[in-house]
Amino acid sequence: MSWNEKLQELVANLEQERDELRLKVHLASRDARDEFEALEARLDALRARLAEKGTEAQGTAAEVGDVVGETARKLADDMREGYRKIREQLAG
Repeated sequence: MSWNEKLQELVANLEQERDELRLKVHLASRDARDEFEALEARLDALRARLAEKGTEAQGTAAEVGDVVGETARKLADDMREGYRKIREQLAG
């Protein structure tokens, strides 16, 4: 699996996690909604960046893909942590 396919899978997983929370957040506290909206904006930015850079990076060295992939994974980890916090707020 190429790094681009891995990144697309990572985004798909984040979107699935987001979709699961979207229904719960609708009825949640304002703080949870604000945090969810901020994460939604970050996911949109990640998707746009991947679309832009993915096309550019197809002809570049594998090392560039590794750096982009690692950066995206770190961002995804941060976003997962944000989703986890929202789940805790909703459960508490």
